[in-house]
Amino acid sequence: MTRLRNLLLRWLLIPTLGLWLLAAAIGYLRSLAQAHEAYDRTLLGSALVIGERLSVQDGQVVADLPFAALEMLRTDAQDRIFYRVATLPAGRHITGYADLPPPATPPGAEPLFYDAVYKGQNIRVVALAWSVVDDTLPRTLTVQVAETMEARRQLTRRIVSESAAMQLLLITAAAGLIAFGVQRGLAPLKRLRDEVRARGANDLTPIDTHRVPREVVPLIHAINVHTERQRQLSDAQVRFIANASHQLKTPLTVLRAQVDHALQQNDYEGMRAVVLRIHQSTQATQRVMNQLLSLARSEPGRPLDIEALDLAALAREQTFEMLALARAKSIDLGFEGELPVPVRGEPVLLRELVNNLVHNAISYTPPGGQVTVRVALCDGRPQLGVIDNGPGIPPDERPKVFERFYRGSATSAHGTGLGLAIVKEICDRHQIEVSIADGPSGKGLYIQLLWPP
Repeated sequence: MTRLRNLLLRWLLIPTLGLWLLAAAIGYLRSLAQAHEAYDRTLLGSALVIGERLSVQDGQVVADLPFAALEMLRTDAQDRIFYRVATLPAGRHITGYADLPPPATPPGAEPLFYDAVYKGQNIRVVALAWSVVDDTLPRTLTVQVAETMEARRQLTRRIVSESAAMQLLLITAAAGLIAFGVQRGLAPLKRLRDEVRARGANDLTPIDTHRVPREVVPLIHAINVHTERQRQLSDAQVRFIANASHQLKTPLTVLRAQVDHALQQNDYEGMRAVVLRIHQSTQATQRVMNQLLSLARSEPGRPLDIEALDLAALAREQTFEMLALARAKSIDLGFEGELPVPVRGEPVLLRELVNNLVHNAISYTPPGGQVTVRVALCDGRPQLGVIDNGPGIPPDERPKVFERFYRGSATSAHGTGLGLAIVKEICDRHQIEVSIADGPSGKGLYIQLLWPP
């Protein structure tokens, strides 16, 4: 695992060293050019001295240049000096080193500097045109002075090495400051690490972002969002356990008592009656368990498995599954909605939604009543309605019926108070609007669901 500190140092120091090498290369070239400029002036001065010592005697060009004077033209003891004087433009040798390489083009009004190789050594040469006056006509000569380049290279290397050493020293100092700065800059993350480590196993409160660097805030926000999801799941588990213990304690006690009563029966008919009650209690307990599981699945924080569905087909299927329960109470259960109504949602939860609405309507409608399930498009929005002619719900109690375990004061039907709470949870997860109103005839109840457009 790569440490952030080492990663930052690598990204800061390695490019800096690369820039140092590039600066050294550029510095060498610039220093060499500066050395050429400085030594070229001396080289030109040597050529001018030689030119000034040229004269014409008896029609011949004479160079009055003593050996001691030539030695004084040396710029460095390690370099060698060469010179040559020739006629221009014929190039006839007059004095000096006859085989000194001439310029590619004859010099003009300005001195001409160029590089060449002479006697196996790299040399720097200056060539200039010089005029001497004869008794009859002026003569134009070419004066060349050359020197080897060791002194130039030594000066360049000295300048570059001193500059590179100074830069490397500064980079070393900067590396220490960078390392110190990185360590200080990561101190808030270390404090954050210590804070998270010190938390208890059940502490899922959001992490404070006021004392962390701004660049880390998006990461902390993402962690807080993830922690909030975990907190919601943990709360959902706690609520499920609490609801299960609250709802199953009484049915299980009743079942145990009924089983004990059945074991005390000696005749077949008495035992059959007790077993029938046990069967009814088991069905009620099973429905409570199914509702609790549906409530757990609809809790916020759990991801939904969204699919494209036909609401009419789904509602028709769930309505027909309730026909046996409706017939047992002599209730006329009907369904309206022949055209497909496309929606998007999780199939399991939407089936549970319709199932709870229809089951509630049948449970609270007296025998001989009517329950109608209606699916349609209302202004382009999918709509599901469940209508019954039961006792209804008083207007002041309607906001409370979506609370868990709440049972209306006007009903005597047996129930858990979870049906409409499950409906509300599922509607909230799917952004479905749910409303309660009186039935069309002013009696009963009309529960309407509207999907988002």
